[in-house]
Amino acid sequence: MNSSTKINYLRTRWLRVVTASVLLALSLAATAGESGRFVVLPVENPRYCGNGFFRAFENYSSPRIGQLRSRYGLDAVVAGESDEWKRILLLRHWIKSNIAIENDNPTQTRGDTFAILDAALKGGKFHCTHFSIVQHAVLNSFGYVTRRLGCGPGLKDDGGHHGVNEVWVNKFSKWVLIDAKYDAHFEKNEVPLSALEIRDELWRNGAKSVIRLVGPDRSPMRPDPRTGKWETRPDTYRWCSWETDTNRFTTFPARPTSTLVVLEDEIFRNNTWYRDGKPHWAYDTPYFIKTTRRDWIEWTPNVITSKVTTADGRALVFLGSCTPNFRSFQIMDEDGTWRDCDEQVELSLDSGDSKRFTFRTMNLFGVTGPEHRVEFGLN
Repeated sequence: MNSSTKINYLRTRWLRVVTASVLLALSLAATAGESGRFVVLPVENPRYCGNGFFRAFENYSSPRIGQLRSRYGLDAVVAGESDEWKRILLLRHWIKSNIAIENDNPTQTRGDTFAILDAALKGGKFHCTHFSIVQHAVLNSFGYVTRRLGCGPGLKDDGGHHGVNEVWVNKFSKWVLIDAKYDAHFEKNEVPLSALEIRDELWRNGAKSVIRLVGPDRSPMRPDPRTGKWETRPDTYRWCSWETDTNRFTTFPARPTSTLVVLEDEIFRNNTWYRDGKPHWAYDTPYFIKTTRRDWIEWTPNVITSKVTTADGRALVFLGSCTPNFRSFQIMDEDGTWRDCDEQVELSLDSGDSKRFTFRTMNLFGVTGPEHRVEFGLN
């Protein structure tokens, strides 16, 4: 090969390499542009927290669920009311209206919801534990995830104990402490508070910004010394424990456990919880289950978590949730109607438009969870 031919050969080879490189770069750019045309946008959805302790749920299929609602006419209590929070308040008010208070000598009966209500409707009187047992069963029978707590001021000279409930309210995407004995709850800036939120406010500044509201109309409450003035104070929630027995109603007559979950934070470590003048009975026993994970206590029923991938103008959305008595995920159609969908949803992303998709959970009772949005925008 002479020098001229060799130069032409090298020139041709170089042009082929350059051309191939340019074509490859254009191809990669086109592919990237196609797959990356839409990107997932940040969205402020309800926070998802997994459930580390409270895995036992009341059984939708238990005949006790239907028996409770029909035997005491509970469906009529909430008839015509679609707002979830108002329905909860109406059910709480019904319990208060049908059970009289007796702190020292309650009516002797089996500690079961049916036995308590039957005795109460015949004039029986009960203390806070009985109220919380009944409220736990009533609210769960409507599909509202509810659990029982034991709380107290925890001081050596002020160490009483109070049994109450927390209910998960989808409308607020949070736990709310509710007290059936006094038909009451706490709020700050018109937002209902959880047990830990009340506790935080109390330790922070004596709960100066917290008010206690009573009844379905949420009227400010004046503590009544005749029925236990101390129980109506925020101080009652300086210490809190959660029963792990969250399915005690439908597992009856199984004996409930005494295990209690407590938050092991600086407050717990640096102070002692007194009950009736002595350290709480569960200290130095296996019955205190301590956790540093506040989010495991305030886990989020019915809330969705999602993972999204995009490729070739389409998106795959993988949905997850911890929904007791789960029935289905749902997606909102363009006309605003809801329809069931699978846990994996494939979405078409039309070129040139931003896209928003809304999902929620539904349980077997027909209760729907907080909405979860997935949005896409042009890259």
